[in-house]
Amino acid sequence: MRFLTTLVLLQLFAFTAFSQGTAILTMPPIGIIKGSVVDSGGKPLDAVSVSLLKKTDSSTTKIAITDKSGQFTFQNIPNGKYILSVTHIGYSTWYSQPLEITPAKPSISQGTIRLQPSGASLGAVTVVGKKPPVEVKIDKTVVNVDASPTNGGLTALEVLEKSPGVMVDNDGNISLKGKQGVIIMIDGKPTYLSATDLATYLKNMPANLVDQIEIMSQPPAKYDAAGNSGVINLITKKNRNNGFNGSISASAIIARYFKSPNSINFNWRQGKFNIYGNYSYAYWEGFGDDHNNNSLRSNAAALFDRYSVQHNYGRYSDRNQNFRAGVDYFADKKTTLGFSVNGTVDRQWYTSVSTTDFFDSLHNFVQYNAANALNNTPQTHLGFNGNYTHKLDQKGSELTADADYIFFTTHGTVNSNNYLYNADNTASDAPYLLNGLLPSHIDIYSFKSDYKKVLSDDITIEAGVKSSYVRTDNNAIYSLYDNTKKAWEPDTAISNHFIYKENINAAYLSWQQRIKKFSLQLGLRAEQTNTNGDQTVKSVDFKQHYLQLFPTTYITYKTDDNNTFGLSYGRRIERPSYQSLNPFRFQLDRYTYSQGNPNLQPQFSNNVELSYNYKGMINISANYTMTTDIIDNVLITFKEPGDSNYTTYQTDQNLASQRNIGLSANFSKQLTKAWMLNVFFNVYNNRYKGVADSTTIDVSYTSFNASFNTQYSFKKGWAAECSGFYYAKNYISGVILADGRGMFSLGGSKQILKGKGTAKLNFRDPLYLMSFTSHSDLDKAVTYSHSIWDNRRIVMTLVYRFGKSTGNQSQRRASGASDEQSRVGGGNGQQ
Repeated sequence: MRFLTTLVLLQLFAFTAFSQGTAILTMPPIGIIKGSVVDSGGKPLDAVSVSLLKKTDSSTTKIAITDKSGQFTFQNIPNGKYILSVTHIGYSTWYSQPLEITPAKPSISQGTIRLQPSGASLGAVTVVGKKPPVEVKIDKTVVNVDASPTNGGLTALEVLEKSPGVMVDNDGNISLKGKQGVIIMIDGKPTYLSATDLATYLKNMPANLVDQIEIMSQPPAKYDAAGNSGVINLITKKNRNNGFNGSISASAIIARYFKSPNSINFNWRQGKFNIYGNYSYAYWEGFGDDHNNNSLRSNAAALFDRYSVQHNYGRYSDRNQNFRAGVDYFADKKTTLGFSVNGTVDRQWYTSVSTTDFFDSLHNFVQYNAANALNNTPQTHLGFNGNYTHKLDQKGSELTADADYIFFTTHGTVNSNNYLYNADNTASDAPYLLNGLLPSHIDIYSFKSDYKKVLSDDITIEAGVKSSYVRTDNNAIYSLYDNTKKAWEPDTAISNHFIYKENINAAYLSWQQRIKKFSLQLGLRAEQTNTNGDQTVKSVDFKQHYLQLFPTTYITYKTDDNNTFGLSYGRRIERPSYQSLNPFRFQLDRYTYSQGNPNLQPQFSNNVELSYNYKGMINISANYTMTTDIIDNVLITFKEPGDSNYTTYQTDQNLASQRNIGLSANFSKQLTKAWMLNVFFNVYNNRYKGVADSTTIDVSYTSFNASFNTQYSFKKGWAAECSGFYYAKNYISGVILADGRGMFSLGGSKQILKGKGTAKLNFRDPLYLMSFTSHSDLDKAVTYSHSIWDNRRIVMTLVYRFGKSTGNQSQRRASGASDEQSRVGGGNGQQ
């Protein structure tokens, strides 16, 4: 607490000092743009949103709201070329011709802007606004989800899978530009889920709840330092307009097993209150079909003395409900108070039937294990957020605060029945029957406050503090059937009770300044981590305390309106997920299981990136990343005493160091009025050095991934799209080499119900190209794996928008919880 108190006092000191220094550092206004907005009959329109966009990349510089007389004014505008965008519900979006502020002409009057009702022609200088599927900016890539017809009926994970630079493996693990360790955020707030549970969550999150996806390979200091390769932020839909409005989306997915993700969202704003909410229900059925061939031995010097061929077929059933509700109270023009609650009720079952055939050193068939398992992982998650925003002036200075409480509760059970037979079908051993109760509870408390001061048109400073506390309580209670006593007996060998506590205190300071054609941003974040783990059953505990600094630097040079160069550096950390620290065992069959590792250490990375942007149309970037103590999956092979067969378990280890060098290019352009094209290509080289299960690793591999999206617009509201991606052969960890894989989708959409509805049809992976094949070669085991799942689908989606609104903007909250939520775990499965 002493550390946190010091940080708060430092922030308050900074706030006071910068407030007092404003008169000295603030520069005089540079330019003014003003005008008025009326309807087609000449009546002034109140609360119309007017955006000032940079002509070069269409990024938003400032936003103004018209007053009761329809007037708006932009002040302190730097020299440059701009475009005005005027949007109002019920009216077509209006765009101006380019406007230019110069020393000779610092003031521009746009005059009277006349908006036309939706559907009317706007004349030569106006167009109907349409977002492109992908927008590439100097600091991030933005995916506009609704702009792509083939996103209809998909899940959030499937949209990520086809996003530029993003790769998703068979288990749902997400990497960016060939680098693992991505932090997934939702509305600026990490998901607090392990990689497995995050994949499950995103598989059940309908894509139509997501408005945009922001991909940032080099996040600034205000973000948590977690995330080796960057941050991906999913921005959910939240209506920003007055009145009552919303939308309903329903999807039917025809595949081997039927699926149906559905959602509704609404917003009501009147006076000083804004109330919003959404609810989704996903009915999901799926399968996973896995084949594994293993050659096994005791060490690298020995001959292979055992071979196994395993086939596992799993069925997944999921009934997932997500909800979110909140209220914003606008106390005055400067102050907003907000409260929100969000939650998940997930009921997932996974049943599997597997057969493992064993062969001796001469490849003679000697035994087989028949297993069936039932895993039930019901999970409830509830989160509460209170927030405060106070605008300090008209330039954008503000003070914000967020407080969060989040809990996860899981009451998992596992039943695994194993029967070992000889080649002649006689019983080789007594049945191995295992039951497990796996209750888990996680509490997360978080508080953060951010201060932003715009000292002048060219200088902005930001500072903030954050503190979080996490407590996880995981109990693994196993019982084994005693065939002699004919009774269930506690299995003390694998039962465990693990309690983990973690406190992270952080503070950051960031300086942004524009000097002629240069823009500079310097940031420094400090994070103090305190952890305490206790295995109560086995009386083993551990503690860690460390303080780390995370600098960030961004330099951009704009030669002209068309060309921008950027150079950035950042240091980041990846902490182990809470479940990966938990040593409890998750049993698949008699000879296969997964287990956590309480000895995991955090991994650190240093990232350098050089970028070039041309007209917002072409973006080229080169990156270099060095990561130490990489946390990665590894398979450990050993023999239990008295057993001739090998047991294999999967766990996480600080496997190796990794060096990543990459070059990526993105092209995005509206080629014609009806044709939009986006193409992404990334080539990279990864080198891993370390040790896994006594095997020395030193591998280097060059690979690439690519994606494309092309859209066509037709008359009368028709649109079509073709999109796809390909991942070339690559190491997804230091020991697993995955074969090339990819797919494409075809889709179309039609505006119906006088523009209030949209019908979408999507053929996902129509040729069933997508599968996953991998190889690993360790001293004790050589493994070949192949997996397929329910990927070929016909998706039909209907979206209906209801209600009316009068136009205004409400805030979109990015709450206070940091990377803690991305590290919660519990369930297991894929769909």
